[in-house]
Amino acid sequence: MSSNQSLEKGLLVLGLLKEAREPLGVREIARRLELSPAVAQRLLNSLASCGYVEHAGNTRRYQIGYAVLGLAQHVFQRGRLLTLAETELQAMAAGGCFNGFLGVRRGSAGIYVLAVQSDSPVVIRNHPGQTMPLHSTALGKALLFNLDDGLIKDLLGEAPLPRFTDRTITEVDKLIEQLHVARQQRFATAISENLEGVISVGAPVYDAAGSITAAISVAFPRAVYPKVKLINVAQSVLAAANRISRELGFDESIEHFGRESIDAVK
Repeated sequence: MSSNQSLEKGLLVLGLLKEAREPLGVREIARRLELSPAVAQRLLNSLASCGYVEHAGNTRRYQIGYAVLGLAQHVFQRGRLLTLAETELQAMAAGGCFNGFLGVRRGSAGIYVLAVQSDSPVVIRNHPGQTMPLHSTALGKALLFNLDDGLIKDLLGEAPLPRFTDRTITEVDKLIEQLHVARQQRFATAISENLEGVISVGAPVYDAAGSITAAISVAFPRAVYPKVKLINVAQSVLAAANRISRELGFDESIEHFGRESIDAVK
């Protein structure tokens, strides 16, 4: 049996146990899924070793294991992240000219997962699922805060980074220098670096383990500056990111050791 077939049949076992009103034995599972008892037992052994199924009491019947709760918690947290971020970004968008975004990092690219548009005549259109460059957006830079210099170089490579405007930073070393300052400030900025005439401010969102799980940002037209003070916007974004992080279980009083491992850049 190939690994793909094993995975598919293992998922069928979990689905069967989820729908069953009572724990099931190996032969009953095999009969319902049209498997041999030996194959069914092998699948159950694999699932049990990871905690996804378990014996019901002292019987030889199987039921869903507690490890599944970890997967459910992950989905719950993701949904909670979207709800919390949308509330915060809607509040800032109501201020008039702020377009708000929530994003995550996948490898060397950022991905927008939420976009909240303001009522401003200047609309910055980024859609959920759309990718973003990490080096030229405030949101992307904030997603790099947990990576050390070496990992950032591994992630972005040695070649010049894509240029989008005259202000885009295309050298990784210069980007790293900017990130050193941004980390101290706890927020990142991009001033006409990704889109000419657009300023954005971003801050990371942390989970209960102290890892960056996402970042939020707001973008607004440079034409409203200096009427809109950059530092005031940054404080609002940082405060919003902090509130989201706390709701996700992050505790600033606890020191979280280390930065992302090399696996984080893959």
